[in-house]
Amino acid sequence: MAKAPSRSTGAGSGAAALSLPRRGHRHPLLLQRRMRSMLFWPALLIALLCTALVVLSPPGIEPHRLYLVAAGLGGWAIAILTFWFSLRTHATCWEDGLRLRFPFYEVRIPYRDIQSTRLGQLGRQFPPECEPWSRRHFLEPLFASTVVVVEVSALPAPRHQLHLWMSRYLLSPDTPGFMLPVRDWLTFRAELDEFRSRSYYR
Repeated sequence: MAKAPSRSTGAGSGAAALSLPRRGHRHPLLLQRRMRSMLFWPALLIALLCTALVVLSPPGIEPHRLYLVAAGLGGWAIAILTFWFSLRTHATCWEDGLRLRFPFYEVRIPYRDIQSTRLGQLGRQFPPECEPWSRRHFLEPLFASTVVVVEVSALPAPRHQLHLWMSRYLLSPDTPGFMLPVRDWLTFRAELDEFRSRSYYR
């Protein structure tokens, strides 16, 4: 009789362990989505227009063919790269830590290095009036967005090195940490806190 609860508890623990996901959802970063919304469609329209003119070759187009080819190739390159970059840039919780994926770089943050998480607002950390016009225009839809601030004991690399691979607006300006603007910030923070809690018991 004394062994029955033990078997039941063990089976329940095993089932619970099997039900826990190895990683959380991918949460795309809104900065890259904003860049895609600004550049993708104009670049695609230019590429399609230049390609159509080169293929159809209407009268009088021959002297401009080289320029049209160059503009078309540039348009296709920008459209493809901005779309690909937006797919490659995301934050995901894994068993061993939080991973920030960028097109050519990945930051891995062990949960033991995370001091705290909190919610913030991009416009409070980077006041719009302090930004140059071009950056202010780019960030205007995001200034009011909620960001998940992940404070860490120390950045995984020097700040100037991280700036080579990611936007400066993803790094907290006053403390070591990251500012992650994601659309479903409520789910992302809940996942992050859950994975952090699970890591303490492994």
